[in-house]
Amino acid sequence: MNKIAPDHITINVKDMKKSEDFYGRILGFRQLDTVDMGDHELHYFALEGGLLLELIEYTDDFGEMHPNVKTRGIYRHLAFGCDDVDALYEKLVSEGVKILSEPDYVPNLKFRNILVEDPNGVELEFVTRDR
Repeated sequence: MNKIAPDHITINVKDMKKSEDFYGRILGFRQLDTVDMGDHELHYFALEGGLLLELIEYTDDFGEMHPNVKTRGIYRHLAFGCDDVDALYEKLVSEGVKILSEPDYVPNLKFRNILVEDPNGVELEFVTRDR
């Protein structure tokens, strides 16, 4: 059987400087290489377990998509585990990050979570699971 494992997650960015600041300085992901592909650049960040975050900055503009959270057939959000969702929430609020939902406990899933929006309008969820 062919082993399949996560490799990278890609986000087309609106503003690379804001995105690098958000993922690098605010969330603390380690920035790796930038690769020039001609009509776009790939900016990489290291996530846990060898997974990469790939931010793409295109030189041309094809506009933006504005789906609703209940729109079918779209990617909804990326979720990250963290040690203390409440502390992270306070940090994100102090940094002016757009908060979509304040910390809340989800009993059916046995975790506490928040939802936020990155500088590109991508929804991110942060969870602290019961131990």
